[in-house]
Amino acid sequence: MMKDMRAHGLKRCAATGSLAAASLLTLGASAPQPQSFSFALTNIYVAAYEDEKACRGLSLSSADLFLKSLPPAERAKYEAPEKVQELHKLMGERLGFKMVPTGKDSGSNGSMARLTEAEQQALRQKYNIPKGKGIPAFLGTRFAYDSCTNPEDFPFMEKGNEDYRGPVAYGIDLDGRNGKEDYVGPDQQPGVDNQLIRAVGCTFSTRDFGTPKVADNVITSMSSPTLVEVSGVDDPANDDDVTVRLYASASPLELSGAGKPLAWASLDVDQDRRFMAQAKGKIRDGELITEPFDLQVRLREQIIDSYRELRQARIQAKIKPGEAIEGGIYGYHTLASIEDNYHQSTQVGANLTRMSCPALIKAVRRYADAYPDPKTRRNSAISSALRFKGVPVFLIKPQQVASGRKP
Repeated sequence: MMKDMRAHGLKRCAATGSLAAASLLTLGASAPQPQSFSFALTNIYVAAYEDEKACRGLSLSSADLFLKSLPPAERAKYEAPEKVQELHKLMGERLGFKMVPTGKDSGSNGSMARLTEAEQQALRQKYNIPKGKGIPAFLGTRFAYDSCTNPEDFPFMEKGNEDYRGPVAYGIDLDGRNGKEDYVGPDQQPGVDNQLIRAVGCTFSTRDFGTPKVADNVITSMSSPTLVEVSGVDDPANDDDVTVRLYASASPLELSGAGKPLAWASLDVDQDRRFMAQAKGKIRDGELITEPFDLQVRLREQIIDSYRELRQARIQAKIKPGEAIEGGIYGYHTLASIEDNYHQSTQVGANLTRMSCPALIKAVRRYADAYPDPKTRRNSAISSALRFKGVPVFLIKPQQVASGRKP
């Protein structure tokens, strides 16, 4: 009798275990799978808070400084606004600026054509450019020598930069301290670290094009936008463990018939590993927050093929799956990448944006607040806040192309 009861009990347990296993299998099959969301950023820019009292005036441009250096009679001849083109021409002639053809075409998708050192030296000799000076510019189609390519040769243009003096700035607390140089964020967050805005916040381009109400409607990096992929998302509203990857796009940003960024376009991921980065993050109430990580994003704009490099960067952004991403990249912007951007702007870019490259480079170096160089002991990076917006896209990765799979 006892033997029969034990046998019956074992069969019952086995049946119960089978049912439990079946239930687990059923639950596993119906459990939601982690999702991935991908976006193409339509702009990345230095964000400027609107405060009319933050600047005593606009920073002087290189043309302003050159005009001030002229004798009074000549100055009067060129100071009228309609004379600005003539003033730029005179400045180039007097100061020996050069912009000469290299005989090369730019690379695919607006990339820089490469010139050997021997080719550069030949251009210097042919066009009487000082030894060791000048850089390939305009995507390698020109060789330039001016106050942006070689600011050290034009020290009188280091003057006239206005510091941003407002109490409020975009950014986050990067160092965990609330110092006397820190700002208050627009949301009243204390301890905001953003020395870059102190250096460049009163330039014409930052004041005019850096405010979100203007910049958010401007498309930049059209030829090679930055791509953001958020994967491992169990819940797009709240998730403690997601992975964020950044890439450069090998495809240009696609636009609609109305000239707006086209959502759900398929963009190829560039295989250049310099522009690939990965970080862990979390989502809180629809806001993505990453752990600190180092990154480089490509900066390919019209005549420029450069990069932005940030150390210990954090991304904070609102995610609306299927609609948009909007937020900021906060970290320590390396001076090398900032200065490379100014160099490639050349005097042409400086004239268009009414800036002085020597003055801005001096200001950025002065306010750099992180990563001291072990040899010079000078800081090699500056706290910063970059803002961005983006639209949802499909990413085509190299392995998908090789296998013939669609995104």
